[in-house]
Formats: sequence, structure tokens, C-alpha cells
Amino acid sequence: MEKAIEIFVEDLLRRRKAHRDDGIPSLFDGLSEPNLQTLLFSSHVVEIEAGKEIIAQGDDVAYVFHILGGSVKTQRFSSDGKESTIRMLGAGETFMEDSVFFGYKSPVHAIAVKSGRMLIIPAETVQRRALTDPQFACNLLKILSRHYKNAIHQIDSIVAKSPVERLGYYFLKLHMEQGSDSMEIALPFQKSTIANHLGITPETFSRALAQIKKMGIDVEQDKLSLRDAYALCHFCDLDIGQSCPHFNTERCHLCADEKGRYRQA
Repeated sequence: MEKAIEIFVEDLLRRRKAHRDDGIPSLFDGLSEPNLQTLLFSSHVVEIEAGKEIIAQGDDVAYVFHILGGSVKTQRFSSDGKESTIRMLGAGETFMEDSVFFGYKSPVHAIAVKSGRMLIIPAETVQRRALTDPQFACNLLKILSRHYKNAIHQIDSIVAKSPVERLGYYFLKLHMEQGSDSMEIALPFQKSTIANHLGITPETFSRALAQIKKMGIDVEQDKLSLRDAYALCHFCDLDIGQSCPHFNTERCHLCADEKGRYRQA
């Protein structure tokens, strides 16, 4: 086993003992150290540079990719070359597990947005472990379920929400993932990438940002600053509300008391 993999396993076990959890389902949740070592025996850590294509749409998928640092976007291109950003991924997230699990060719292009490192796990290893390790198989299903849920949200957003609602929901989701008590939200991707992911043209995106600013949210180059801790609560729904520590409490006054949508009897 290469040194970088040993360091990764040690860090993973250390984080587990410290009960550090970012809430993102992981391939490695609940796996014992021997099972981790078996899973990662043939894996490698590679450096990725911004702008590098990791895999192309239609390619055979030889690995599952786990992002250790940096960021990646997956996208599809129409016959006339129009780009659609499907997923925006950061550290701790994986991709291509669905193609490996079902034996599909890659349905997307994957391109590094920010330089970093990536753990690559051979497809045959993932397939074999899924058949022999129930915990690992469960982890795969949790990840695929999360992808499905996010896809539903993305479709619903584009079909049913206005540009301002799409953008506000995206910002609120980031807020929940990064820590709901913080008054700042880091933007992990350029605004043009976020706009494309949300199905918003650059012009409409600029107008939506102007509306967002009127709601008590200062938008800078790579972060948001909330002037009001509840500024993004206007965009809450039942799914995202359940990830908020103030859900269905007296502190949830905008989502629960004023709108009255989620208060349970």
C-alpha cells in the first residue's frame, strides 16, 4: 500500500475517533481498519490540476474517484456544444460510483475546477467489495440515494422555481452544509459555474443577485455575508428544513411561525 493511502487511512480513523463528520455519506463510513486496507490496497492518490479533464462522456469507467482536496464539476454537452453543469463536487465527495456499480459508460465529462488531490479506487475492487461487504454496499446505496435526491431538487428547481428562488435555495443549502450558525458562506465555485448549474443565464443571474442583496445578503467574489441570521430562511422547504438545528423550534420563527408550513401539531 502506497504511503499516501496509509496517511489517508490514518487520518480517516483519527477523524472517526474524534467524531468529526461533515454529514456527507462516504464510501468509508463504518468500515473497520482491515476492511479499509482491503478496499484501498490497489488504490492510488493522484494530483489534479485545475482545468484537467478527468473522464469524458462515453468513456469506460475504470475507477471510482474520491476527492481529497480541490473541486470538480461534471457536465454534459448538447449536440450544438451547449454546456450543462450537472454536479459541483468538493472534498469528501465521490463520483462515478453509479457507473461502476451498474457497469455503465460515463454519462458526463468530469473536469477539475480547483487543483487538489484525488483517491482513485479500481472499479473491480468496488464491485467485489459491494458483493462481499454489506456495510460497503450500504454506503454505496446511501451515496446513490443522495445523488437521486439532489437530482430531484435540481429538476424541481429548474422547472418550478424562479431564478431568485433557485439561487436562494442553493445559498441556503451551502449554509446548512458549512454550518448554520455562521454569518458567512464560502462560495466553492465561480458564479458562472453556479449559474450554469442552476440553469440561469449570466444576465438573469446578475439580476437575481441584486434581488438577493436586498434581502440582507452581501455577495462578494468568493463568499456571502449575512446581515440577518434568518435572511435565507425565506427559501427553506421541508427537505432542507430537516437539516437545520432550529427546525420546528422557537428559533425557526420565519420558516415555522410566519409561514406556518412545517410546525407539527
